[in-house]
Amino acid sequence: MRGATLPELTVVTLIIGVLASVVVPPVRRYLDQAAVRGASERFVAVHAVTRQSAILSGRLSRYVVDRGTNTLVLSLRTPQGRWDTVRVVPLGDLRLTVSQPTVTFNPLGVGYGASNTTVIFARGVSAETVTVSRTGRLRR
Repeated sequence: MRGATLPELTVVTLIIGVLASVVVPPVRRYLDQAAVRGASERFVAVHAVTRQSAILSGRLSRYVVDRGTNTLVLSLRTPQGRWDTVRVVPLGDLRLTVSQPTVTFNPLGVGYGASNTTVIFARGVSAETVTVSRTGRLRR
């Protein structure tokens, strides 16, 4: 007769359970760190593109951190005073905390109005903070 007995199946199931309890937490931490790092990198890239767009176009340029959808919305100001959306960048599945959701740059690439902000990206036990100064510089 071929096959496995009930005690053998129980031992194999127990071994798989022990291995899973040892392996899953570090993998989850790594995935959380990767998600937070990826979101902060996308934020830094959008910040740089927005600032350069203001300088190159000679117009006001801004990005808005939308906490409801976890996205960054990059917009340029038209001569008529409207904001045209240029790009929407998703940040992924994480928690966002933002002190000032809108950052605007003037044509010189300097913050316009209340453009200093702090953004905290968090998922699980991983978190990263990016601070934007009024001059447009970033600090991590």
